[in-house]
Amino acid sequence: MPTIQNPAPETAEKLPLPDLMKAALGATRERPDETVRARLNLQLRTEIGRLLPLVQAQMDAITPRTRAWYARDAAIDLAKDELAKQIGPSPTAAGLSLASLARSLHTLDEFAGGES
Repeated sequence: MPTIQNPAPETAEKLPLPDLMKAALGATRERPDETVRARLNLQLRTEIGRLLPLVQAQMDAITPRTRAWYARDAAIDLAKDELAKQIGPSPTAAGLSLASLARSLHTLDEFAGGES
């Protein structure tokens, strides 16, 4: 059976947001190899980092302590918590980590206007 070579994380093609989230959410079930997990992890973290300032700017422009303000505050806090965690060492733990990052990315993306 031939082995499939995966590109290195820094040279891999960037996935569109919907495909990235789908791949990350399916990582627990599909258990991709370490190179693919590293690429997904890097791209998820990059996209979250890109969207955090946009959602923060929205939050700053919204009347404090409203539902919209609290929703963005919670999304930002959760995303920052997810970014502070390391990806799990095993395929299953890594899949769970990737899925959590994908959920945070999805929430931020929705607040940012669904840029995906």
